Amino acid sequence: MVGYLHRGCACSTLGYHLPMLQTNLERVALIAGLACFAGFLVLDRLVARGDTQTFDQRLIRALRFPFGAPRMGMAWVPVMRGITQLGGPVLRYSIALPAALLLYRAGFPKTAIWFVTALGSGWIVDGLLKHLFRRQRPTIVPHLAPAGGPSFPSGHTLNAALVYAALAMAWAPILSLAGIGAALTAAVFISFAVAFSRVWLGVHWPTDVTAGWLVGTGWWMTAFALGGRMMGN
Repeated sequence: MVGYLHRGCACSTLGYHLPMLQTNLERVALIAGLACFAGFLVLDRLVARGDTQTFDQRLIRALRFPFGAPRMGMAWVPVMRGITQLGGPVLRYSIALPAALLLYRAGFPKTAIWFVTALGSGWIVDGLLKHLFRRQRPTIVPHLAPAGGPSFPSGHTLNAALVYAALAMAWAPILSLAGIGAALTAAVFISFAVAFSRVWLGVHWPTDVTAGWLVGTGWWMTAFALGGRMMGN
């Protein structure tokens, strides 16, 4: 009987602290998200003034031989093209849209709405930023993958940072703490891999992918801060 009461008290205490924990997480996410946006704005000013040009050029050239071939070897080209597609539109939609439908059918309609809203608004912002800044893609090395449109920020990196982390957070209510940590770690790893592949393939400047990661990460964090209460519903 005593053990039952003890477990009951523990559950009551946990239930009492959950709203506070949720609020604290939302506050941290909002601060972190705003910090990412601030970092993006600082980076934009540096790029606009040309302060990052030497860094960008040196890093891209460091990945190539003087005649333009990748130092890691041409055998890595299809591998990097495959990695870069993890942030591309086809694979992005094939993951995001079924995930939203699965969330809805699993009994989490509000979570599905949050997920679709976070991703849809992020994709709109991606397009707006590209056409606002209209930075030219690098031409100092041959492109090893098709690429078009403005360069800043990297859309592949932005979407990789947004989609996979938002997906991890959408399923967080049914995951353990270890599961949430593993899912977010995997999401960050994928976004870094996509970012590296864009520079390695020669289709983006290093500051492009940095900017894309900052916006994508800041966007899902801010979305969680503003709509985290929808999770699990």
